[in-house]
Parts: sequence; structure tokens; C-alpha cells
Amino acid sequence: MLKKEASENSQVVDKGLITMFLKMSPEERLQANDNAVRIILELRHAYKQQRNERSKLKCST
Repeated sequence: MLKKEASENSQVVDKGLITMFLKMSPEERLQANDNAVRIILELRHAYKQQRNERSKLKCST
């Protein structure tokens, strides 16, 4: 049952998102992609930094 639900959920398409990107110029789409990549990298960095700070606190106690 779960496999069927998962396959149905993976076929869901956000038509509004597609429409938004189709209205953008190629340069705007590249800029949106660059912004998304930048945000992902910032979140990864923040997560690693937080994890390192927590491990330092555990070692010092």
C-alpha cells in the first residue's frame, strides 16, 4: 500500500511553479537556480557549523 502511495505522490506536478519558470527569461531562470544553490550551500554550512559547536560542547563537559 505504501509503495502505491509513494509512486502516486512522486507524480504530483506543481503547475504553478512550471508556469512561473516558463514566464521567466533564460537569464532569470539561471539566476533563480544560482540563488537556490547559494541557499543550499548556506544551509549546509550552517548545519555543519551547528553540529561542530554541539560536539565541542559535549567534549568540554
